[in-house]
Amino acid sequence: MRYRFIDEVVVLQTDGPARIEVRKTFAAGDDAFSGPLGPDQVPNSLLLELLAMTGGHLVFRCLDRGRLPLLLKVQECRFEGRARPGVPLQARASLNGLDGDGSAPTVVAETSGEVLAAGALVAAARLLFVCVRVPATDLAAFGALR
Repeated sequence: MRYRFIDEVVVLQTDGPARIEVRKTFAAGDDAFSGPLGPDQVPNSLLLELLAMTGGHLVFRCLDRGRLPLLLKVQECRFEGRARPGVPLQARASLNGLDGDGSAPTVVAETSGEVLAAGALVAAARLLFVCVRVPATDLAAFGALR
C-alpha cells in the first residue's frame, strides 16, 4: 500500500500569514479500513497524518524547500467527527511561527490545522516540526514535495 496524503494543493500562501489548503479522498476498500473501525470510517491516525503532511508541506514551502520538516510533537489534537472513505476531505494549515533562522542547524516550526468533511470539522491539531538540512540532497527534486 502506498499513500499520498495530499491529492491536490488548492491554496498555498507563503507571503503574509502563511497557509495552505489541500484536498484528500481516501479510497474505499483500502487496507486501512479493515481494522476495528470497519470499512465506513477513516481511522483517526490517518486524519492526524493528513494534518501532519499538510502542515509539513506548508513549512517546507515557507523554508524555501531547503529543510526537511519532521513531526516533533503533537501539542494538541482533537477529533470532532467522522470521515468516511470516498468522501473528499479538506485540510487546512497555518504557520504559527518559526524558531531559528537560516543559519541555525535546525529550525522549529509550529502549525495549526483542521480537517473538514462537507464543511464540518472532523479533526484539529497544533503540531511542532523540527526542520533539518539533509546534506548533499536536493529536497525539491523529490516528486512528492513539488
